Amino acid sequence: MLNPSQSRQSCICCTFYPFCKTDAKNLHAADQVNLTVKRLRRLKRNEILCLPKKPFQNLYAIQSGALKAYQVEADGKERIRGFYFAGEVFGYEAIYTGNYLFTTVALSETVICENPYDNFLALISSQPTLQKHILYLLSQQLNIGSYLAATTAEQQIAGFLLDLSARLYASGTPLEFSPPMSRQDMGNYLRLTPETISRIFSLLQKNKIIAAVNKTIRMLQPEKLQQIADGLLSIQVA
Repeated sequence: MLNPSQSRQSCICCTFYPFCKTDAKNLHAADQVNLTVKRLRRLKRNEILCLPKKPFQNLYAIQSGALKAYQVEADGKERIRGFYFAGEVFGYEAIYTGNYLFTTVALSETVICENPYDNFLALISSQPTLQKHILYLLSQQLNIGSYLAATTAEQQIAGFLLDLSARLYASGTPLEFSPPMSRQDMGNYLRLTPETISRIFSLLQKNKIIAAVNKTIRMLQPEKLQQIADGLLSIQVA
């Protein structure tokens, strides 16, 4: 459970924070939020937040933890459509359809804020400065996953690792982080086999671009990882 100090820090780092902070004097306790937020909700690992075709009511801001969104295709296979981390918001795509599109589950113990959409609309209609912020957030969301269009598997994986490091630590890209998803989930999202993921991870380690121990990844040469993602460098067997 988050203590009050951790909760306030999570709020400040959240992209949805401007919609909740109408008066800084109101942010004195862990669960004290304005009327935009309905409630805090705590999810256990593998607990479902949304199911496909569930009527859209809330935008969900992630205070801690991580979510995985996926759909089951006609062949019965799970296809991961995205990951969402602390400080991010889930549910934008449901604004248009009126229903949530994917099954969304917690990858770890996760705390979310339920933000009723009607309350959110009333807020931005009364505060035009927030309209610019929501457009920024929507544009930011649309740009996540641009590396999926890369032509090679090594570009996709390099782009994914750089994206992960930035999103897991929005205040600055760290040299070390622990992805909350499995290698199998990585491969599913990138549309790559587990063997391909393992092979490229091994090459990145042999070339001393990253170090991977258990689930912890350390970027030894982030500039080379960026060059790989940009298609300017190809990794070679050391």
